[in-house]
Amino acid sequence: MRARSCPSVPPSTTAAEPEVVQLEQWFGPVEGEAALSRLGEAAARVRSEVSYLRAEVGDLGPLAGIGKVPADGTWLDCGSFVSDPDWVEAVIGACGVRLGTSDPVVAASLFVQNYSYRVLTLAIACMTTSGVVPDSAASSMAITLVGGRPAAVGYREPRALVLSDRHTSPAVALGDGTAAEAGCSYIVARGLDEHLAVLVASTRERIKVGARLLWGNVAASAAVAFRTMEGCLGPWVVDIGEGFFERAPAELQGLGSFLILEHAGRRGWYWERTNCCLYDRLPGNVVCSDCSRTPAAERRAAYLASLASPGT
Repeated sequence: MRARSCPSVPPSTTAAEPEVVQLEQWFGPVEGEAALSRLGEAAARVRSEVSYLRAEVGDLGPLAGIGKVPADGTWLDCGSFVSDPDWVEAVIGACGVRLGTSDPVVAASLFVQNYSYRVLTLAIACMTTSGVVPDSAASSMAITLVGGRPAAVGYREPRALVLSDRHTSPAVALGDGTAAEAGCSYIVARGLDEHLAVLVASTRERIKVGARLLWGNVAASAAVAFRTMEGCLGPWVVDIGEGFFERAPAELQGLGSFLILEHAGRRGWYWERTNCCLYDRLPGNVVCSDCSRTPAAERRAAYLASLASPGT
């Protein structure tokens, strides 16, 4: 799974490690209008950094009918969806056809990977750009599909964990290990335990696909999310990403590891997964750069080549 590129790196976040600051009264959960305001600001900041990461907050409009495969751009209620194995199976099958596969295992693998990427990346991006961690429980969210892939996410019942006030850089606030750990724990508790774990269970209830395969996709999605934001914001994100996996639940352990390489005066931070997502089973037979079936030496050579090439 490739890390998405970021259009710019703000000069203020590319320097040395951020200073640690003392947490004050703004460190804690918010709901209602306060959450609506902070999440709206965070979503706008994320989209300014990474244009394809879109989130809406508050009243999202009509939702797809229960059990229906939604039309492109129609909101799907995550809480109802992930807890309904029949509905999950129907949507996965429809998305697989649009991606070019009739194999339910391939379709399930790629759907869970794409879905978890959207859920986790918006949470991680909001945290690192704004110091605000959205509540990513299924009951709080909705999602749209476009072209067989999850696209935009919505926070229907805005709640958030605030780690930084509006006047404190997230790089500085998250330099405090307490804040970073709290933010990552909130993502695990709400985004993993109360959302993606339910999706994985419902998927496996109807489709004979391995738990390790699906959780490997979730782990890769989290890793790519941190790598995307490291490309945008600077190397201070590395410690937060690595800390996330050090404290991650058992389901995410042993499914990959981070790798830092330096070459030609440039530095790269990579995720090497231990299982294959089956993306190469789609038409075109495209192999991911971090595919576990590619020999390690060949992967490293490709990473070093990319570091040596200007503009990559």
